[in-house]
Amino acid sequence: MRMRPMEETAGQQLTIEQEAYELRTELDELLRASRYAGQRERRLNEAIRSTPGRNRPDGDLLRQLAQARTLREGLGARCLQLSNQIQELEIQLRHDQQLHPGQQPQQPPSQPQPQPELQQPHQPPQPQPQPQPQEQPLEEPPPVKPDLGALTQRITTLHRSGADAEATELLNQAAVLLTPADAALLIGMLARRGPTGASLQLAATCAGSAPEQAVAVLVELRELGLAEEAEQLFRAFWAYPATDLPALLAALERAGQHADGATLLWEWGSAPTPELTSLAAALRQHGRQADVRTLLRQAAGRPTPDLAVLATDLLPELSTILLQELAALRPPTEVARLAASISEHPSLYGQLLAALLANEARHRTTLAALRSAGLPTTPRAPRSRWAWR
Repeated sequence: MRMRPMEETAGQQLTIEQEAYELRTELDELLRASRYAGQRERRLNEAIRSTPGRNRPDGDLLRQLAQARTLREGLGARCLQLSNQIQELEIQLRHDQQLHPGQQPQQPPSQPQPQPELQQPHQPPQPQPQPQPQEQPLEEPPPVKPDLGALTQRITTLHRSGADAEATELLNQAAVLLTPADAALLIGMLARRGPTGASLQLAATCAGSAPEQAVAVLVELRELGLAEEAEQLFRAFWAYPATDLPALLAALERAGQHADGATLLWEWGSAPTPELTSLAAALRQHGRQADVRTLLRQAAGRPTPDLAVLATDLLPELSTILLQELAALRPPTEVARLAASISEHPSLYGQLLAALLANEARHRTTLAALRSAGLPTTPRAPRSRWAWR
């Protein structure tokens, strides 16, 4: 009778070892399936990107890509779960071996090594916090991985029944809740099989997300060959308020979309003076000095009266940059007209004159135009504090 508890313990260990073996076998099979799903996803991406010109990618390819991506991520979550379960079983097995060292001789030579660990009483409680982390990945995928085909059909059905408000609400929710990759796939499905204009509407709605999210959708659309929808999304960026544009420009840079940032600054160069002034101040506040100069260089092409107002409204540091660009880019006669319009503002006139005198040989004609207009071409001497006497 004394041997029975030890026999039960040995039986439990064998059961644990058998369960761990079965889990490892299943994990190996799932890893192979996950690799296959990843390869299929890459092939489908390549097939979609090879769509010629502005042609829309085939709807079946987009649906297969969504399914392959969902399968790969589901397999990855299951592999993580199995890995955590195997780790728990191994920890439990080592713990049982520590408590019943008499069972050790039946094991291979590698098993006697846990003997010294019996002197470490703090190791057995360690498996306790394990269950909570492994449950996290299993709870996240369902809300993030909807059935895009069913969602496309739902939007189409609502549109055909005249429930445009409900269809629009679904599009708004998709823009907020879907990942960039899934949002681009849904846009592609709507472009292929959805109501007219639904794909463009969703693309424009995605611009209202956080800058990183919106830019990621833009990149995904271009990779899928959805040029019209990508253009619609980019045009929606023009409605960004000046205070939010620095974050959008930074997101475009991180995504490698530098040309888009330059285009946005070019468009903003013709914005009304209050908005332009606000954007220049926001860019300066975020340390984007190169963007400030680019913006003001674009603004240098505005009519002379507008430039005088703009130079007056800008911060002194920014007005100096603007006047330097004007001195370098505008013809002498126009610089002379601008100088006459700001002559009543000594600080602004002094900034313009300093920009001209910094390279006097290059601006000889402009300085001559100033003299012809009766405007000073030499800096004013600092007034003595005793001059009033």
